[in-house]
Amino acid sequence: MTTLIVCIKRKPGMSREAFTAYWQEKHGPLIRSCTDFMRHITNYTQYAIADADSPIARLFGMSGEYDGITVLDFHSAESMAQAFVEPAYLANVRPDESNFVDLQGCQSFVTNPKAVISAGIGLFDLAGKVAVVTGGAKGVGAMISRSLVAAGARVFIVARGSAENEAFAASLNAHGSCVLLAHDLATSEGVSDAAAAIARETDHVHILVNNAGTFTAAPVDAITPQEWDREFGVNLRAPFFLVQALLPQLSAAAREGDPARVINIGSIAALWAKSSSAYAYSAAKGGLHQLTRALASDLTRKGINVNAIAPGFFPSDMTDGFFTAVPGLKEQMVESIPAGRLGSEADIGGTVIYLASRAGAYVSGAILPVEGALWSA
Repeated sequence: MTTLIVCIKRKPGMSREAFTAYWQEKHGPLIRSCTDFMRHITNYTQYAIADADSPIARLFGMSGEYDGITVLDFHSAESMAQAFVEPAYLANVRPDESNFVDLQGCQSFVTNPKAVISAGIGLFDLAGKVAVVTGGAKGVGAMISRSLVAAGARVFIVARGSAENEAFAASLNAHGSCVLLAHDLATSEGVSDAAAAIARETDHVHILVNNAGTFTAAPVDAITPQEWDREFGVNLRAPFFLVQALLPQLSAAAREGDPARVINIGSIAALWAKSSSAYAYSAAKGGLHQLTRALASDLTRKGINVNAIAPGFFPSDMTDGFFTAVPGLKEQMVESIPAGRLGSEADIGGTVIYLASRAGAYVSGAILPVEGALWSA
């Protein structure tokens, strides 16, 4: 490990408070979003100095001339050298420094510390990872997007364009990095356009969450071919062809011991034999589960893990539609769930983070039910 300690002096004319706010709230997230830089480091810590007599100032032997300290731990001296010449760093991070730093008044020191006790990179840390979440602005998808941003990932939401979806993405961007790419995955053209938009934004995709879905319920003699085709298009065709189109970006993100991840959001409806009049939905999700296994058998050896989550009942527009289609179902379901409740954001978000992080690096081809033991009851 090689550690770089940077003593930072604020830009002339800038107050200490303004410097600290910009450094921590704007520059810090900018660095975290720079995937090519972040892959070289194991730790990035900021220490703000309130005054010359603060303990942190005394610790570093300062006399008040600096306003902050950055400590960066790199994998090696070679990693440190490479990090600062990454094109993304030079294009995006380096120019931002002049907005708040006196570049002539800073000092830096390099050391090679010995880690006596170290947890290394956190098991569930996603800092610097690039994630794509389809249907990520509502319901379960919104829960997943929020969880990934909170874990440090740079998130691209693929969803239909609307003021509501734009506002949701903007709300996440205020606390991390999140961008809405407005595309409708119900058509082949929409999938192709979405993949092209993602490729324009990034050449690495560490995490692809195929969450976009649609649901209808109708008696067996009332389902139309158009409804059937749309459900299979969104729930099964779109995930496959999005994986296919993003293979270059997924492959580019894969590292030894840290594969890229595809996480398909299936459904408990594909695990049990109760139709609840959701014929097309359950059949498409069943296909998605099998597609997950088939893709895993081919892609895992290429550095891309593929798994699926089979959620039970979570608060969402789709679930509300399911309950509306079958009167009394909500009460019946909550009563029959051994956990005694619907799923929460922590339940689905935590499962996605597990599969997407170092903790889940050896898991591929799995279908994970997240449904409070409803399927087993």
